Amino acid sequence: MSQTLCDRRKNCDEGNDMTDQLGDHDRADARGEVEIRDDCLIVSRLRLCDADLTHFVAEAEAGQRPALVERALRVGLIALRNASVTVNVDYVQKEFARLLDDVEQAHRRAEDALDQSLRETFADEGGRLPQTLERFLGQRGSLPRLIDELFDEERRDSAIGRIRTLLAGYFDGDGAILAKLLDPARDGSPLHTFRTEMHEGLKELADRLSRLDEGNRARADERARGTAKGTDFEDVVEERLGALAGPLGDLVERTSTIVGDTARAKKGDFVLLVNPATTGGCPVRVAVEAKDRHLTLPEIGREIEAAKSNRRAAVALLVFTPETAPVGTAPLNLHGDDVLCQLDIDEPQSVGFEAAVRLARALAVAAARQSGGNCVDVEAVRRNVEALRRRLDTVRGMKTRLTSISGLSDEIRADLDGLRSELLASVAGIEGALQTSDGAEPSPMTSTPEGSTAEERTGAG
Repeated sequence: MSQTLCDRRKNCDEGNDMTDQLGDHDRADARGEVEIRDDCLIVSRLRLCDADLTHFVAEAEAGQRPALVERALRVGLIALRNASVTVNVDYVQKEFARLLDDVEQAHRRAEDALDQSLRETFADEGGRLPQTLERFLGQRGSLPRLIDELFDEERRDSAIGRIRTLLAGYFDGDGAILAKLLDPARDGSPLHTFRTEMHEGLKELADRLSRLDEGNRARADERARGTAKGTDFEDVVEERLGALAGPLGDLVERTSTIVGDTARAKKGDFVLLVNPATTGGCPVRVAVEAKDRHLTLPEIGREIEAAKSNRRAAVALLVFTPETAPVGTAPLNLHGDDVLCQLDIDEPQSVGFEAAVRLARALAVAAARQSGGNCVDVEAVRRNVEALRRRLDTVRGMKTRLTSISGLSDEIRADLDGLRSELLASVAGIEGALQTSDGAEPSPMTSTPEGSTAEERTGAG
């Protein structure tokens, strides 16, 4: 391609040289006139002085010469146009080659400069960064020196020295701030105020406990003297029985001074006459015996039989004081088909006593019905009694905590209220188990404040 371009340029140069050899007039005639109309090219008065080309045209016939000259002009213009395009492509190619070379040289220079900069900065020997790190972090650098100065225990202006001086004012010696704050003997210290309040509170508590203990001893001595001890306990039992019997429609009669069916016998201090609406009109009685002295097991059996026989009762209830109750009686227990329980007269409410009365009442009703041929699920009754005993033991433990830990009294009282509800639900279960033995309807005594039925409470028990 380059060779063709050179040949074309050579022919053009030769034609131009021949044209330059003509005179001014001839040069004007040789160039002629060129007119362009739309897509047409009109050439007039064109003269070309070239011996070879003239001879070439002369060899053609006269009629073919205009077409030959036109074709020559067309071919020449096309060649010139293509030569111009070729020249432009070569120039662009050359410029791109030069640009790539410049870019490559610039990259090489940048690579050399970067390599040099990295070597100057990060070289192991002589690099600026290792030298800087060595000055700050080296064995003799400024940072180790600064740390040594900050934590030098021998220097008073170091951080450790200043902290030691500051803490000494708070902790060292009797004159330290903390020692003054924690000295209970120093007026104005928090512990002194706390000590004073605790001393006064403990003194008041000790006085209250002392008075309570003296009152308990005085009441115990009073109960232990002469015939008055029995009278006091019987009065409390009568009062508690009346409070329980009234809402159920039962009657309580004090018979401790009345001779019963047995000759010259006064066994059975109280008689609880069950509401006839509950028993279907049949008289059902519970003999209640208040005991403030110790009894052996044979004596307990004799007392029960004597009380039931003397008062024509179906069931006997023996009520003991906490001091005289047999082992295993507290808070209640079954002795055959009869009930034993204990009552602490110093307690305003006794859930165990209430449960025992209701249990004895239900057993009496069941015994009256059983005499007519009905069966009682004694095993179910005993299971509910065991549940009662476990819950009452829990109540006793909580009451002990109430007397020794006053700060937890509200919490424990709430627990006691919940346990009392569970105890009464268990008693209601026993009543339901006894009454459903003959398919009878639940009596008023088996109703709870919530209005639950005896069958529901049997499951709860």
